[in-house]
Amino acid sequence: MKRSDRKAWIKLFLFISLIFAVMIIPYLVTGTAFILGWDMRTIYSSNFENLRTMLAQWKNTGTLPYWSWVNFLGNDFYSSKLFYFNDFWEYFFAFTNLKYTDAIIWMTYLRFLTAGFSFYAYARYNRYSEHTSIIGSLLFTFSAYLLQIMRDPFFASFISFLPLYFLSVDRYIAEKKHGFFIFMVFFMFFNSYYLFYMTSLFTILYFIWRWRKQYQSMKGLWKNAFRLIGYYVIGFLLSGVIVVPEVLNVLANSRVGTRSSTLIYETIVPYLDYLSGLFTPVSMLAYRGTEISDLYLYDTPNHQLMAMYVWAGAAAALLVPQLFAEKKEREFHLGVLILITLFSIVPILNSVMHGFSEPSFRWMANVTFLLVAEILPFLEHPELIHQKLLKQTAVNISILLAATPILFALICKVSVSSILSDYALVICYIPFVILVCYAIGKNRKAMCTAVVIAELCYVATFTYFGNPTQSALKKEDADRVARSMGNKDYYNEWSLTLDPANASSFYRTYVDPVGVYWSQGTNYNLDADIKGLLAYDSTYLASTNDLIKLDPDRVIDYLPWTFDIQNPDIMTLVSTKYAVVAPGTACPFNHGELIGHYADYDLYLNLDYINLGKTFTGIMTYDDYEVSMSSEITEKVICHAEDYEEISALIGNEEVQCSDASAEGNQAFATLTASEDGFAVLSVPYDQGWTVTVNGEQVKTYEVNGGMTGIAVKKGENNIVFSFAPHGLKEGKLLSIAGAVLVVLLIFLDHRKKH
Repeated sequence: MKRSDRKAWIKLFLFISLIFAVMIIPYLVTGTAFILGWDMRTIYSSNFENLRTMLAQWKNTGTLPYWSWVNFLGNDFYSSKLFYFNDFWEYFFAFTNLKYTDAIIWMTYLRFLTAGFSFYAYARYNRYSEHTSIIGSLLFTFSAYLLQIMRDPFFASFISFLPLYFLSVDRYIAEKKHGFFIFMVFFMFFNSYYLFYMTSLFTILYFIWRWRKQYQSMKGLWKNAFRLIGYYVIGFLLSGVIVVPEVLNVLANSRVGTRSSTLIYETIVPYLDYLSGLFTPVSMLAYRGTEISDLYLYDTPNHQLMAMYVWAGAAAALLVPQLFAEKKEREFHLGVLILITLFSIVPILNSVMHGFSEPSFRWMANVTFLLVAEILPFLEHPELIHQKLLKQTAVNISILLAATPILFALICKVSVSSILSDYALVICYIPFVILVCYAIGKNRKAMCTAVVIAELCYVATFTYFGNPTQSALKKEDADRVARSMGNKDYYNEWSLTLDPANASSFYRTYVDPVGVYWSQGTNYNLDADIKGLLAYDSTYLASTNDLIKLDPDRVIDYLPWTFDIQNPDIMTLVSTKYAVVAPGTACPFNHGELIGHYADYDLYLNLDYINLGKTFTGIMTYDDYEVSMSSEITEKVICHAEDYEEISALIGNEEVQCSDASAEGNQAFATLTASEDGFAVLSVPYDQGWTVTVNGEQVKTYEVNGGMTGIAVKKGENNIVFSFAPHGLKEGKLLSIAGAVLVVLLIFLDHRKKH
């Protein structure tokens, strides 16, 4: 590395660190938790602790992180969490002793640095100067999308590597080198198959844009595009061991297929967002929790709050119109704009970008990247800039910034007076537009850098600490609620002392989310590693859909993927033995007894407790079941119609519970002694990844009683063993092996070609 280039890397490091310091110091000085909103508090912090538990278990016992017993009633951790809710940087910090409130600061810093360095590498590869590369890196790193997506850390990590992925595409186009591209396809699938699906589709547009830029024509494009698709397939095959189980898992999720088939949105907000997104720093307005947020944020039919993030600094807003100044380029750029617009504002097309699911603007990170990449030539060669157009653009943006919030308020019927305090943030931003325009127009590089840094500091400050919803929780309170049930495993060890039989029993505990977890969320069981009845999990196990059927109102909480089981019959069905509730709270069980206290909380015993499962003597189908019949779920097998005859033939005449039961890692064990053949329902969530043996012989499993597992048992002693491996893992391994073989073959062919 040249000395001058090394200095540029250091300079970029210092600039990113400076902006991050401006963001983070107010949190540190005031003792405020760097917990950016509800999801980080209720999902990511607890899932990080679950990752820490699973990796520690792997390290200490050699048990692979396949199944988690504390993700609601149990979940396929490998397929649903490891490569979705947990991200690249968390794997390192999970082995530290840092609390999440401390670890998230360092991880966020590393994500910003990664984004900046990745874009700088992209720009330098394309032979832009250090100044241009640094400005572009800062604009991308602190764009509205990245500022806001830091609330969703596992998405942010993926986006931070996005420039490197597109760099690998560039290397193929310019040099026909495919090795880095294959690796980046594998790496991006590893980071997030979900987001990479969207990026993969966007790559089609990017490839056309980049090829035309490289060769000034479309000649040879399709031939090379198909070759690149072949290399993409190899990268995909390499990631098979990760992606195949994930895809099979997500396809069973009820949210997939909830696509939009409409041509227009139900609200005007997305259209207003799209019109203003390029010049409005939406990240500091959309999630403020005040009236102005209603102008930039909307609720989807599936209760997802969405906003459109395109802003990448005043420089991008000022220079994008320059793309249309030259007649010979106008038609092409207009085509790109129309295509992006259609996929943004037409719900059915947006659904395609979102995996044929509900419309979402998460794919717009790719658009942000492309916008910054497109303005680099103007930063590099100021002589290309049409000065008159630049000045007109600055004036127009200033007017639009001043006018659009008021206009949007009138259109959305939001009181103008209610947005005035936040409207001031927009007005105060206008001088940055004027200063950036002046610096770019006069080619004042030092001034441009200084103003851009000041601009990004301003927007970042009011996106984070200056935002009421991002600075409402004290660090002390965040740490305390995460430890409401004590340090990890403390409750589990303590509960063993309550009853000698607990050592040979499988039981869950209901923890009151209101009285114990301060209504702060339904995922804190993960922090204490407690088998419980609460969850906030959009990647819940598919069999949970059957559990919801038993009593939707007392299983689902405030969102379709938040769970708080309050039906006492379901509590008994899933082997709930204890309940920890606030003092004076009524017993949640049909038949319960106050047996003592845990810390300051009341502790109830479920007198109807079932140790993992029992045999049943009656049967009915879901078609015959009604919510009012929930008292029968511990008496009758409830099955799908197609299994009715088969299970009916297995039903016996006695009810007998498991005498011994336990669950740990990827296995569960139980002993059930019966005086006749019968059918047992066990409170292990049904999943195709389970293999069940009885006395050493594999038996068929059935999805019954709200997604629990049913099996046939024989007369006498039945030693039942559940063993879990993610569904699709075997097939995924085979694909990865095939990918590795193809990589070796490519290396061999490349070597032969060179020699």
